[in-house]
Amino acid sequence: MAIGDNFKDLPMAELIGAPLQAVCQSQVQLASASWQFMQTIAFQEDGTPRLLNFELERPVESEAGIVVNKVNVQAPFIGLVPIPSLLIDNVTIDFQMEVTDVVSSKDTSQSEGSIDASYKSFWGLAVQIHGKVSSSRENTRSTNQTAKYQVHVGASQQPPTEGLSKLMDIMASCTAPLSVTKGS
Repeated sequence: MAIGDNFKDLPMAELIGAPLQAVCQSQVQLASASWQFMQTIAFQEDGTPRLLNFELERPVESEAGIVVNKVNVQAPFIGLVPIPSLLIDNVTIDFQMEVTDVVSSKDTSQSEGSIDASYKSFWGLAVQIHGKVSSSRENTRSTNQTAKYQVHVGASQQPPTEGLSKLMDIMASCTAPLSVTKGS
């Protein structure tokens, strides 16, 4: 079996698709939590909006000098509270598969042979020959496979709504004196 064959039966669509589907479902749950929070904060039980009522003293510059004008403000409470509005803005799926294929098969074979010979010469000299041959062979086969699968998800708070930003601008503008001239 070739090393590449180890990858062909991997469920890649599931390995990549399952985390993405989970992220999508998580984003739906985050949006639902934001909606529930807004419904609880924005409206009273009878459906009327929750309002923050307060009075501001705004300086007004006129020909007579600076006078303080009282202004009643009704601000929708939803615009004053940060809404938990998380957005999954980054998903990284890391898949690493390491296949280490070390081929060595363990076959042991031994063979041995020997020979003995002797010779006695005419002069009375004796020669003896002894020979031995042996051989050994060993092969080992082992396979090691490891896999690593990581999913990284990053979420961040979305910026404040445009309505909240405008309300904060209106409130800040109320601290600057108004200029009243004749004929206005």
